[in-house]
Amino acid sequence: MQTRLLFSSRSAIKSFLPTIPQPRQLRYFSTNQPSNRKPMDHEHQTDAHRRPKKLIFAPGDIAPTSNEPTPEPQPQATPAAVNQIAEALRTAASTPNSTTETEVLSHAARAHQFGTNPPLTISQIHGTNPLHQFNTWFRDPRLPASSAPETCTLSTASMPSGRVSARIVYLKELDERGWVVYSNWGSREGKGGQVFGLGDSADTLGPMPEPTTITSEVGIGNKWGALTFSWASVERQVRIEGLLEPLSREESEMYWRTRERGSRIGGWASWQSRVLWSAEPEQMEKNQRRKSVAMLQGAFEGDSVVPADIDQTDDEDGRALLELKVKEMEERFKGVEDIPLPPFWGGVRLVPESVEFWQGRRSRLHDRFRYVRVEDEGPKWRVQRLSPTQHTTEYTIYISTAAMSTSTPQSTSPSSTSPWIILAITSGAFAALNGVFAKLTTDDHTTAFAQSLAHLFGLESSPVIEMLTRGACLGLNVVCNIIMWALFTRALTAGPSTVKVSITNTASNFLATALFGMVVFQEAVGGLWWLGAAMMGAGCILVGMREGA
Repeated sequence: MQTRLLFSSRSAIKSFLPTIPQPRQLRYFSTNQPSNRKPMDHEHQTDAHRRPKKLIFAPGDIAPTSNEPTPEPQPQATPAAVNQIAEALRTAASTPNSTTETEVLSHAARAHQFGTNPPLTISQIHGTNPLHQFNTWFRDPRLPASSAPETCTLSTASMPSGRVSARIVYLKELDERGWVVYSNWGSREGKGGQVFGLGDSADTLGPMPEPTTITSEVGIGNKWGALTFSWASVERQVRIEGLLEPLSREESEMYWRTRERGSRIGGWASWQSRVLWSAEPEQMEKNQRRKSVAMLQGAFEGDSVVPADIDQTDDEDGRALLELKVKEMEERFKGVEDIPLPPFWGGVRLVPESVEFWQGRRSRLHDRFRYVRVEDEGPKWRVQRLSPTQHTTEYTIYISTAAMSTSTPQSTSPSSTSPWIILAITSGAFAALNGVFAKLTTDDHTTAFAQSLAHLFGLESSPVIEMLTRGACLGLNVVCNIIMWALFTRALTAGPSTVKVSITNTASNFLATALFGMVVFQEAVGGLWWLGAAMMGAGCILVGMREGA
């Protein structure tokens, strides 16, 4: 079973990593042209011992190795009738007709619908740092370690062709500078050649560049990259775009020491993406014919005749060459307990320029928030709500560490509006009850109330009964206060805007307080109160009309 380790100090992984450098302060790019940025700042080049504080380290790696076999895949359930019809329309043997087409198109919900999550609002995301927001989503208890939430897609592009490549990798670290993945980067055939322009020689693997030298090689490769995380179980996705920078050898060795011996041998043996074997089309056609004959022989108990032009011996497909390289590395490091880090293997950090948090919603009206780094303003981010469609406006929220102004337009359909209205109104009513019990705790009315209770139960009036009554009112005051805040917080989470929820809550509190005052304390309500109530109601209507527009 996999476990996730979140690491921010020496003691967190002391048993695995005896020497852990001190964290460094967060650094960001600050140039006017994103395409010309240097992935590393000057201080990082000269001081290898000050590094960003880690938020996630080696998720799923530092755990006991399981010897349990991989479970067999379970058969899929029988598809629904509409899916069977749709599959029939896709087969080459079927001929679509108006009846089957009408049957398929009559099912409006045949596409997957998202519906696990409540609305995602600006109040639910981190106000100033997308890295911390990612850490919050990554820690979601609905993401079990067995689902490998650290799995992501790394995309890079070759220059000058612009040809894009993508591959599945594992997130190994998240620090306050970016996302870190580890791999072989020395091969000119793989992503190392795309990003760093390495591996000029056809016979050797090039070493990974050090942070101190990467600034002189910016023009060689294409440092832009992207990471995509997809968490289907919680209907969420995170997209990161930014610049790739190499980790120092000391930083890479920190993670290298957590890998088991077999993985270290494999790191030395593998020349990533280099061709081990290839076959021309004619040879593959013969191989396919041979497999077809073998299938016939199995079906007819060996009675079929093998054509003379088919070689029945199995071809070598390059696997033996890889295994031979592994044996060479095992012999090379025989008796070596601490296998060193290969010069061509290490970690790279994706320093973000933009980070998008996507959450699925029904009818494809998804919630999307994107952080964009603000130029020349230090560690600040512009936060934008993006439309799930292509023809509507993008809403922008500027956020810094000093202040935050929000604007979060959302759908105001009755189905999504009713819950937050009920929560806001109920919260206001409990706030009014809170005031009633607070008054009964200290007011002279409590004495008369205690005497009435004593008379009701046939008891004599006494200071003890009065104190018990005040104590009960104090307890109810605390309970109402807790319920009020719980309901108000849920209303803010589910509501379309904090302004709308706050006005509705205040209006409910205003009205309920006056009603309780008239009923419990026989307090008269004057004309100013009715004027205030009318203004509050008009405010709710105006805010609702504005949000709807």
